[in-house]
Amino acid sequence: MVLEYFEPTTSREALDLLGKHGDDARVIAGGQSLLVMIRQRFLSPSYLISLKKVSGLQGVTEDPSGKLVIGAMTTHKEVSSSPVLSRKVPILCQAGSKVGSTAIRNLGTIGGNICHNEMGADPPTALLALDAKAVCESAKGRRAVPLEVFFKDFFETALQRGEILTALEVPAPPADAVGVYLKHVLRTGDLAIVGAAVLLELESEGKKCREVRIGLGGVSPIPLRARKAEAILRGNEISDAILNEVGEVAMSEADPISDAHGTAEYRRRMVAVFVKRAIRQALDLASKKGKK
Repeated sequence: MVLEYFEPTTSREALDLLGKHGDDARVIAGGQSLLVMIRQRFLSPSYLISLKKVSGLQGVTEDPSGKLVIGAMTTHKEVSSSPVLSRKVPILCQAGSKVGSTAIRNLGTIGGNICHNEMGADPPTALLALDAKAVCESAKGRRAVPLEVFFKDFFETALQRGEILTALEVPAPPADAVGVYLKHVLRTGDLAIVGAAVLLELESEGKKCREVRIGLGGVSPIPLRARKAEAILRGNEISDAILNEVGEVAMSEADPISDAHGTAEYRRRMVAVFVKRAIRQALDLASKKGKK
């Protein structure tokens, strides 16, 4: 196989190349997934368009409103160690630190991970709990797509022909919110059998839930928000009885498959376990935060 490789330095140049070569071209970020698929002949592109040298696609910025913008070419290592993200949305740092191996975290990018949309990936689950959006650019302009509708099916997203994912936008979370991302695996570095992300905000006193967002990964064709489970918890005191109900409802929202790592029923039951565990840990964090 002979590939022609391009290294544009601007988004416009990358988009022009993508428009010129169409379906024969693939955009490459860190290459941790794409190169494997090419080696295994799942894909046979004639052109690779690298985003490595495109300016403005790396790093994390915070605007005056508190909104965070994460460049698509920011590596998982940079996400997990970012001082800004650690201060504002540590749940995303937790997810970034659990991606694959050290080599994958050093080379793989958050944008590539989102576009690959592999079942059980870590960042998408946390980003759903953060109500994030995918920023997509094409020759026609720019659009911000809520991640909840960006993911379409196994390895499929709402990214359209001629578009490149350039950034992820994360709105400022509530000042008192705490987040927890948990991952159930058989071996460190594996994709999640079950991933559970919980962003929790309590009323000023007690254990009454003011706001909650629950992201699930590895238990359906795409990562999802467990909105029915959120509705059970929102506005109520957090008790064992409520948590049991939340776990059951979250379990009913999952649509898992059976594979070598576990049956669909096992995955479904683990949803209840890990959602409840994540909420309890978030509750503990909120309690400690309130005592400072």
